[in-house]
Amino acid sequence: MKIQSKYVILCLTFFLLSFAITVQLRVTSTAESEVTQEKIITELKDKIFELNDDNEKLGKKYEQSQQKLEEVRTKAAENDTANTEKSNLIKKYTLIQGNTDVKGPGIMIRYYPNEKRSNGDEVGLSDITKDLVDIVNELRNAGAEAIAVNDIRVTSTSSIEMEKNNIMIDGRRIARPYVVKAIGNSETMNSSLVRPGGTIELIKNDRAKIELVITKEVKIERAENIE
Repeated sequence: MKIQSKYVILCLTFFLLSFAITVQLRVTSTAESEVTQEKIITELKDKIFELNDDNEKLGKKYEQSQQKLEEVRTKAAENDTANTEKSNLIKKYTLIQGNTDVKGPGIMIRYYPNEKRSNGDEVGLSDITKDLVDIVNELRNAGAEAIAVNDIRVTSTSSIEMEKNNIMIDGRRIARPYVVKAIGNSETMNSSLVRPGGTIELIKNDRAKIELVITKEVKIERAENIE
């Protein structure tokens, strides 16, 4: 009985020891598994943060590349012949409309009306008005970029007309001495004005004295009616 009792106790002891070892192994395995999972999660989080940083850097590089590309396109457009021509047309339109002060080589015409025409009739304001209009039109046809009469800018919408025995330009009265200024190709404008049978010759032979001066720099201010 004692032997059997010892045997039972020994078996029970081995069983308890085995159970304890098994429990310990399971606890250890579970703890290690939890540590491993936490480690994996931490590594994944770090990887995500790293990828986000890389993505932001790539985004900035992309924006920089787009900006450089736009700069290249802008420079290319500036150098493009068609765009240059458009720019020149805009510049010319701005000058014609009188939107800005301008200076450059050009021509000055001093107009001194006679008291009598070649046929003996008096030279009136209507004659002077017509002559100024003809001179301005001749300059425009010769490619003048900017024109002024008595320092009043004459634009494409300006009017030179008589009103109550006064010569008016866009509602402003002008009187002697009459001076017409024009900016542009001096040689072209001069040739157009002094050509045989041209405007200046007709005026000089009939009713006025004309002085024409080619100058290296003419200054013409912007039109006062331009805001």
